[in-house]
Amino acid sequence: MRRFWDRRAREDAFHFVDSRIPYGHEDQERFWGEGEKDLATLLEIAGVTIEPGSRVLEIGCGVGRLTRSIAATAGRVVALDVSAEMLARAREHNGELDNVTWLLGDGATLGGVDDASVDGCISHVVFQHIPDPRVTLGYVAEMGRVLRPGGWAAFQVSNDPRVHRADHHASAGRRLMRRIRAGTGRAPRGVDDPAWLGSAVDLDELARTAEGAGMKVEEVFGAGTQFCVIRTRRTRA
Repeated sequence: MRRFWDRRAREDAFHFVDSRIPYGHEDQERFWGEGEKDLATLLEIAGVTIEPGSRVLEIGCGVGRLTRSIAATAGRVVALDVSAEMLARAREHNGELDNVTWLLGDGATLGGVDDASVDGCISHVVFQHIPDPRVTLGYVAEMGRVLRPGGWAAFQVSNDPRVHRADHHASAGRRLMRRIRAGTGRAPRGVDDPAWLGSAVDLDELARTAEGAGMKVEEVFGAGTQFCVIRTRRTRA
């Protein structure tokens, strides 16, 4: 995953963090604006609020698309990503954020984040790209480790296996044309890679994982879809 996302950061970080941004066009005004709106929507759906002065962990921060808005309220943000290249760009574009710690993750755990040290965890359009759902469930368990008692996690997963097939979005002919265009720099590369296609998570397994990590699943919105929002809460020490 690190190699894949490092390459995508060098290719077009803004597009691969938010594919609504046209490939090859760094429309930063739209990019940061959409990030602000997406964070607000995620929090509203999950039914949580970032309290002033709180400590929040963002999993899969990319170039800081949501981080800016989280940091505007939170007292401290730990922004974690598996890609060093993405984090380099995050620092470049968000150098004014003095309450953010940019943390390079290992792609499997929340190593570097202390036990019971954060009030909230946020992740948006990240877990759906992970090729193995067991890795996503491992992150869910890790959330339980790093959350303080009573702390919440608001995150998005895919619960629709169909969207993770290489042939879901295009016919064979269209995929061939896309590869040709990608080879000449006119279209994004890597869209058939497992690290982009990702995987769906079984919600029953997620609930069992959360419970085993001392959390309770309090909200599920969009079950059966690619954009399934989950709220969990740490219920025991």
